[in-house]
Amino acid sequence: MEQGQSATHDSSSEGAGRSPEERAEQTVEESSPRGGRVTIISDPGRTSYLVRRLLRRGPRQWGEQHEITHRQTRLPLRSDGTLDVDVAQEWAREESASMTVVITELPRIGDSGPKSAELHFAERLAIISLPVQGPAGVMHGLRRELDRALVTLRRHSPEPVEHLRVGWRLEQDDERDSAYITPRYTWPARVWMTLGIAVSNEPLLSLPKLSGVFAAASATGAFGVFYGSIWGIAEALPSWRLAVITGLAILGLVLWLMLRNRLWDGPGSAGGRRLAVMYTVATVLSLLVSVAMLYLLLFAGILVISLLLIDPTYMAQTQEGLDGTLMNYVDIAWLAASMGTVAGAIGSNFDPEADLEGLTQGSRELRRYPRDAEQR
Repeated sequence: MEQGQSATHDSSSEGAGRSPEERAEQTVEESSPRGGRVTIISDPGRTSYLVRRLLRRGPRQWGEQHEITHRQTRLPLRSDGTLDVDVAQEWAREESASMTVVITELPRIGDSGPKSAELHFAERLAIISLPVQGPAGVMHGLRRELDRALVTLRRHSPEPVEHLRVGWRLEQDDERDSAYITPRYTWPARVWMTLGIAVSNEPLLSLPKLSGVFAAASATGAFGVFYGSIWGIAEALPSWRLAVITGLAILGLVLWLMLRNRLWDGPGSAGGRRLAVMYTVATVLSLLVSVAMLYLLLFAGILVISLLLIDPTYMAQTQEGLDGTLMNYVDIAWLAASMGTVAGAIGSNFDPEADLEGLTQGSRELRRYPRDAEQR
């Protein structure tokens, strides 16, 4: 692929069998043709963004030998929210490309553990799961999977990946017409994939969805700035107790948000018990990140207000034991922010439930990729 060059066009001729909405969302990026054609189909959003970055950087060996076409579209789902592999195979047969790669943000797991890549030799199809690449080094993992998947498909045999590097293994079906690559160590791989799901939830981008929480927390936190009794309590508490109060406040708000909005996935909507557990754990981690960031913003805001409004001399005169140092202000902001975080549960009642549901993997998939007539 020639780095930095891309083109966008209407690929309706390649979208046979897809709904008008899907064809309208298709985006294509092509490399200079040097051989067979490879079609990469990816989920909209973060997944397609990462694929575009990868293609702009330039693929490795396979990119020098093939014309690369990238299209983003809503991938087909089964009723339990998992990827419909049968439809993906049908798409691959309909494509005029030499090979087809489907890249999805859906976690994929088999009996032996997470599936990093799944290979179907008859259709020359590869399915790559982004969350299996984990929360860090995602671009490297994606490039690695594309490299070995396409080299393997080109040779019509799993031989190129039979000698995988340490930590990976190849699983084949009885008829040897399909195979998948899975991490050798199951439990670490599941933890790594769960962290990948949490990153896919994009918790930092969910902060605007907690505007009601932040408003209630700010109002309650400001209470501590104007009342001397709060100053005295903050000074009397040791740092470790303030830290415990902070942890309990954050965990309490996370638990409240989980229970009030039913932010968990059952086995029937998440492709089985194991995936449901991973989805729920990832949702908890995502909420912890979001609420922790909200707490830091609240603490910084209260600290600035305290420094502006409370005169050090006045503080020393009204509260015995306080001398108006910076640490006195930090302790006050620390306790007030914890109080405000607890009160943020009240503010969550004013946040739209649908927005918070977007923090869960299963709910997000069903909302972002609603099943149309062709997917039912």
